[in-house]
Amino acid sequence: MPLCRHIFAANTCRNVSIASPQTRDHTGDMTRVALTIILSLQIISVTELAYTANDTPLPPSKKLLITQIKKWIAKEKNIDQADVNVAALDRRLIVPQCPNNFEISFPFSSDSQQVRADCAEIAWKAFIRVSIESTDMYYVYKDNFPRGHRLQIADIELSDKYRVGHNSGLIKDSAAIKNQILKRSVSTDQLVRRQHLSRSVEVYVLKQDKLAGERLMDGDYERSMRAISEASAAQRFPERLLENALIARSLPAGYVLHERDLKQRHRILVAQETLTRGRLLSPSNARIEDFYGDLQPDAILSTSGIEYLEVIRTIQAGSPLRASDVQVASLINKGDTVNLSVTRGSLLITVSMEALESGKMGEQVVLLNPESGERVKAVVSGIGSAKGL
Repeated sequence: MPLCRHIFAANTCRNVSIASPQTRDHTGDMTRVALTIILSLQIISVTELAYTANDTPLPPSKKLLITQIKKWIAKEKNIDQADVNVAALDRRLIVPQCPNNFEISFPFSSDSQQVRADCAEIAWKAFIRVSIESTDMYYVYKDNFPRGHRLQIADIELSDKYRVGHNSGLIKDSAAIKNQILKRSVSTDQLVRRQHLSRSVEVYVLKQDKLAGERLMDGDYERSMRAISEASAAQRFPERLLENALIARSLPAGYVLHERDLKQRHRILVAQETLTRGRLLSPSNARIEDFYGDLQPDAILSTSGIEYLEVIRTIQAGSPLRASDVQVASLINKGDTVNLSVTRGSLLITVSMEALESGKMGEQVVLLNPESGERVKAVVSGIGSAKGL
């Protein structure tokens, strides 16, 4: 640097001199050489500094974390580890030694540009930016597949040999083919596009002719996948509706079943004999049976409490019983003889009384003791019986 100062000084002095132009030119040449040397030294110094910074080896714990992140993302996205970049080179990110593997996850389902790394044993976590560089990788079909084929992960593979003018509709995530079916035939190495796919639904196809009234068995039908646009709403129903169902009308083999083609089995209360108005129900005249057909919304499905019900219209034998066909019966009618039960400590006393009013189960009624003329209140507890208050 002293030499540099002398050179600049000499150059300045020679520039103001008018008597020695040759010396000025000579000094200018020396100045240019010195500046070149100085600039070269500065470039070398900066280059060495940058190289030293980039060449600093990563700590083993950080290298391990980066490796695990790449491996996890590659498996999740079905891509090569080399396509994953992990932004974990910042010296401010201190990665500790984790006794076991780090737990890697996407913290947000809609964001694949950030991962969360956890080490549960030491309660350490970090959010790290990542990027996937396989922008030119697209899925292609591994074989020829017909229309209606349900795609599986094994049916497609990533390929980078295509250079397309636009990527509209191209599939770059294998998760996009889940529950998808082909709307058209495709060939080997053809690019996988969304236009080829449709969400699939399961329908049930008869394997043999069935006559009206025949029971549908497991071997009578097979499951088939159809594009959702090719299956009507009536053809999309849960398989449990087929269990012990009857065929409502005669159908040929190859027919796709509709819900209306089935008479489903129900367990409901059915009259065992013709019941006239006012008749009380009982296990002898009404019981639970299989019923095939459309179930009325108020059909009675249990025998619990039917002994307190009476029919309000004539019901033919074999007919399903509905809530609209019955009402809670008056178990005590005015003028009936009623057995009144009264508990006194450990004693149970029963007295015959006369009902002064009618009452249903659980209602209060007034009873008369015909011998003493005393009136008492009681709660209806059954047919012709009541409990004292």
